[in-house]
Amino acid sequence: MLLLAEFEFNLGGSAGIIYESLLPELEEDYQRTKAELILKDDLIILNVEADDIVSMRAALNGWLRLIRTSCEMSSIASNAQDANYSGYYA
Repeated sequence: MLLLAEFEFNLGGSAGIIYESLLPELEEDYQRTKAELILKDDLIILNVEADDIVSMRAALNGWLRLIRTSCEMSSIASNAQDANYSGYYA
């Protein structure tokens, strides 16, 4: 049984940098799952195919965690950059 999942993340101006940070993960080769990332304006689209529910759960857990972490790091970097421009140094 082939399972398909698609998620769209509207990430505003951070979409490009987050997309670039996730691309190396696509180089991994998995036997029971396949993932695709698409950058479309401010959207990142994640498509995941899996052979079974266990593989889908594992793949989605991994991808959603990676995307969340990338978003958090992008936000921290942006806030730090804004602080440095305003003359505040942490």
